[in-house]
Amino acid sequence: MNGSRRSVPFSITLLTLMALIVLPLAAALLWLGWRAVDQLEARSVEQRMASLETAVEGFLTSGLRVITAVGATLAEAPSFASGSGAEADAERFRQFVIVLGRYPAVAAVFVGYQDGRFLYAGRPETFSVAQRLEYDAPDGPSVILRRVEGEGAARRDTWWFEMPDGSRTPVQSRPLDFDPRTRPWYIDALRAGTAVLTEPYRFAQANVAGVSAGVPLARGGVIGFDFTLSTLSRLIGDYKITPNSIIMIASETGAVFMESEACTVGQSPCLSGEDDVRAAMRAAVSQFAASGQRIEHDLMLGGRDYRLLAHNMPPNLGRRYVIAAAVPIVELSADSQTLVRRAALAAAVAVALASLGTLLAALLLSRSIARIAGKTERIRSLDFSDRAPVESRITEIVRLSQSVERMREGLEVFGRYVSKNLVQQIMRSPETAGVGGTRREITVMFTDIEGFSRLSETMEPELLTDRLSRYFDALGSAITANRGTIDKYIGDSIMAFWNAPEPDPDHIANACRAALQACAASNQLSEKWRSRGRPGFRTRFGLHTGLAVVGNVGARERINYTLVGAVANQASRLEGLNKIYGTEILASGEVAGATAGRFVWRPIDRIVAAGTTEQHDIHEPLGEIDSASDHTELLAKWRAAHAAYKEGRFEAALAGFRAAASLRSDDGPSCVFIERCAAFVKEGTPQGWDGTWHFDRK
Repeated sequence: MNGSRRSVPFSITLLTLMALIVLPLAAALLWLGWRAVDQLEARSVEQRMASLETAVEGFLTSGLRVITAVGATLAEAPSFASGSGAEADAERFRQFVIVLGRYPAVAAVFVGYQDGRFLYAGRPETFSVAQRLEYDAPDGPSVILRRVEGEGAARRDTWWFEMPDGSRTPVQSRPLDFDPRTRPWYIDALRAGTAVLTEPYRFAQANVAGVSAGVPLARGGVIGFDFTLSTLSRLIGDYKITPNSIIMIASETGAVFMESEACTVGQSPCLSGEDDVRAAMRAAVSQFAASGQRIEHDLMLGGRDYRLLAHNMPPNLGRRYVIAAAVPIVELSADSQTLVRRAALAAAVAVALASLGTLLAALLLSRSIARIAGKTERIRSLDFSDRAPVESRITEIVRLSQSVERMREGLEVFGRYVSKNLVQQIMRSPETAGVGGTRREITVMFTDIEGFSRLSETMEPELLTDRLSRYFDALGSAITANRGTIDKYIGDSIMAFWNAPEPDPDHIANACRAALQACAASNQLSEKWRSRGRPGFRTRFGLHTGLAVVGNVGARERINYTLVGAVANQASRLEGLNKIYGTEILASGEVAGATAGRFVWRPIDRIVAAGTTEQHDIHEPLGEIDSASDHTELLAKWRAAHAAYKEGRFEAALAGFRAAASLRSDDGPSCVFIERCAAFVKEGTPQGWDGTWHFDRK
């Protein structure tokens, strides 16, 4: 930075070494430039072809695999089991509508069962005019929901349309002999026992081209997706090598199902005989698919020289596709020789000048850049301990050093907002930062502060923000200490999950331990506040474990590492049920069952949540297993009362719950069941009693 300080002198040795390297290399490059016209043309075509292959492969791989991952998640859901019957149709249709809303390339979602029942949700905008008239589709956006069931002549197709505002059209019906069990997506998926793709074709229910994916259910039946290829058609048009080049995509049998649009007059000069070229190219693609030999040679097509390339793409879900391109030679070589000669002359001058400048800059920059590189590598490892800036005589190096220091300071602060484990994983494997996810078992925790809205109305915003920060710090420490990842803060709530991004084979137990420690930390903080005459926070926790798709969700410019699946909704419901049962922590039967030997669990109830038909067991963790002796008497009385309750012996249950309540006067579950049993004793045993409590509202 100081102009009076001397510059770093040239090193004679380095100058000689660089001259010996750069000058022969420049001469060789100039000579190769004159000789490389044909190679440059071939490489240009190969690179563009590779870009096209990469784009098409990425489209098919990312799109189809995400969809089939969603299908596999739905296949594991209890509502899609064949034994759940028609009562679960509403939940199935609801999941279908969600999938259509999230994935625009999906034209329809459907499921077929072994008894011939068929449920379908699709986009009417993909229908032909005749199909829209046939189904009496409304104008504007909507989703058609269909149910096909019955046997023989009694088999009928029932449908209605769901509008964006949630309203529905009247239900319509007609006889229909359609049987999903005869369809390729059903037969192939059951035969393979895994997700499969059909050959590309035009959908029977929609006037668009695409493929169908089938995902087998665990106990019979198949979930299917119609995946449109309209986006792929636009994609290959964008990757045309030259204005008059032709691109085709075919199945492994050689049937062309997608090709680029014809040359448009006005945008560029169009060559004649394109129809003949396309016909000859289809025959060549069919021959290539039969032989499997890679094609890359020049030939006469339609009276004109073309370069024809045909490659096999990597297999995708058991299907292999062929991509081919025919490029007119006249468009490839028209200006290439002139451009190469001019480029060679310009390169000769530029290399001569750049050689001298590079030698000077290398010596001045190498040492400082090496130090900056070492500093940035430490920052990449999230090591912010090196706070000494890099000193240099060059202004740009100093500015770069200052930028690195600001980056270090910014990342150090940013690290408080993002999981350190997630950042380290992305830095180790940058490719994992793309949009997409993986399917795995996840344990989810939801927390909420009881009566927070009322508290916020009586407290100054600055004081409330300060107390929330201390509260989140206490709970967050317990979560991260037990290998949890905080997904987001939602007002006064926390959503956290385990077993991602890093695998955790003990994720269920870690989540339970985190919930107990976070609850204890919250209570301790509240007691401290109450001792000073301030209101405390009472936190409710919900825990559930299950399969979900976890990964990066969002747009290219902004993504969020989160999860998608019913497991999060279930954990949220459990958190809300604490308000009803007077508990602080509630967990699902899946969580309690997996950790029965490591924690003390009290079975609370068997419930059916509002708006669902599934039964769930809910449990309360009382502590880790080494504290079992502290809860022996309470659990003995509770279990005896609970057994009598489920058997419908409400007088015995009432006495048992009162005995349990006598051991813990503020025990919320005991109070709830005492009230229930007293009502049942007075009004009699409910009809059809099986010990399950049904909630009629959320």
